[in-house]
Amino acid sequence: MLVSERLNLTIPSPDNYRFYAIGGLTIRVGAELPFTADTFLPKFKIFRVATPGPDLIQVTHHFSLPDLGWVDRSYPEYRQSPWEIHHQGPEWLYLGIGVDQYDPRINNAALFNEDHSRGDIFHLDDSAFQAGQLGMLTLIPTDQILLARVLACRQACYLHACGMVIRGHGLAFIGHSEAGKTTTARMLKDDGELLCDDRIILRRWPEGFRIHGTWSHGDIPEVSAGSAPLRAVFLIEQAPENRLIQLEPRQAIRTLPEFVVKPLVTRAWWENVLDMLGALVREVPVYRLRLDKSGAVRPLLHSFLDDLN
Repeated sequence: MLVSERLNLTIPSPDNYRFYAIGGLTIRVGAELPFTADTFLPKFKIFRVATPGPDLIQVTHHFSLPDLGWVDRSYPEYRQSPWEIHHQGPEWLYLGIGVDQYDPRINNAALFNEDHSRGDIFHLDDSAFQAGQLGMLTLIPTDQILLARVLACRQACYLHACGMVIRGHGLAFIGHSEAGKTTTARMLKDDGELLCDDRIILRRWPEGFRIHGTWSHGDIPEVSAGSAPLRAVFLIEQAPENRLIQLEPRQAIRTLPEFVVKPLVTRAWWENVLDMLGALVREVPVYRLRLDKSGAVRPLLHSFLDDLN
């Protein structure tokens, strides 16, 4: 018997859903309690849409934990705080656990179908939801867990990167914390549209790759639901001088995977991601961007954009 068949799930009222568009997806969020104007942080208003698009991800919040005592927890796919993950038939069961590996208590839970296009999320109570000003739609604890999973089978990925649109050109500046993503965003944000300073989506469409904004920002709270054709990818590194070095595809493909936001990875997930990244390095130029954080990199990048035009 499927886990979902054992649970007596409450279906929210049809008028108690909200829709949010990101990276070509629509996330439908439902809940057993009504939403208010303050349920989610104001940044989500930018992504909210009135009706769903064709590619729908469904998430429903419940405010009590179901009886999961019958679940065999002996052999999880993964167990490290904050998650214990089980793959049972065509379903994925996420159990929220503490740092003590011998503590059997469950703090929250989530149940998704095989491709994570439909999920039910269970909370201990409704206190966080009622308090409002929530910084994520899924509360498990980050939306990246869901988005990184569903994007991979759509020729897309969620990246540690800053995204900009300048003169209609989409630019991705990739790097880990302290690499200079936020510094780059501050230097360039008056030159165009900042999509997000810390997480962006790259997706391959029939017409080519596009860059999409997300709500998962870092130090700069400005975000955008915008999108643009992806014209270049820059791997940021700090250096005493500002310089652009174009990489061969075989060089770029060795570096890019470390910047992909990863859920619980499976062989199929990695195959999808590597296939997408392989197409990316063949179709979009990848550069190593050395910058000294003085701001002098701006003329270098604008010269690069002049050559594109």
